[in-house]
This record gives sequence, C-alpha cells and structure tokens, in this order.
Amino acid sequence: MTDIRTLDLNLLKAFDALMDERSVTRAASRMALTQPAVSGMLNRLRDAFADPLFVRASRGVVPTARAEALAPAVRQVLLRSEEHTSELQ
Repeated sequence: MTDIRTLDLNLLKAFDALMDERSVTRAASRMALTQPAVSGMLNRLRDAFADPLFVRASRGVVPTARAEALAPAVRQVLLRSEEHTSELQ
C-alpha cells in the first residue's frame, strides 16, 4: 500500500483537483497545466495505488470507492503542507 505522504505533492494536488472538478480538462485548467500532463499524473497515481481512481463517465470522470476513501487523507496532507509553507514564510 502506498503511503500518500511519500508521493509527489503535485500528484496529490492533481488528485484533489480531479476530486473537485470531476474532469481532467477542468482539473488541468485549474492547475494551469495541459490535459495530457494531468492525464499522465493520473496514470502515475493509478500505478501508485493499483486502482483506476477515476473512471470515464458521460461528462468527465467519476471517482472510484478507493478514490473516495483516499480523498480526506489527501486533503489533510495538502492542508498540512500549506500550513508548513506558511510557517516558513
């Protein structure tokens, strides 16, 4: 099992954006990245967690049960990262 605290922070940001936006294109726009870049990040996340995480739907993507379960922990890691960054400034 992958420990989310050891993943590249940018992958976690992509995961969080995908959870919120439910679209690779909108997540890419939100992150100021290209759609292929976010698709590549999603593939890395899928490999790390051995789960599809998001599956295509008629409009965008739908998170799997595993993605839903990971979402609170990912959000917590991102919030802690932001707090740590703020303390350093």
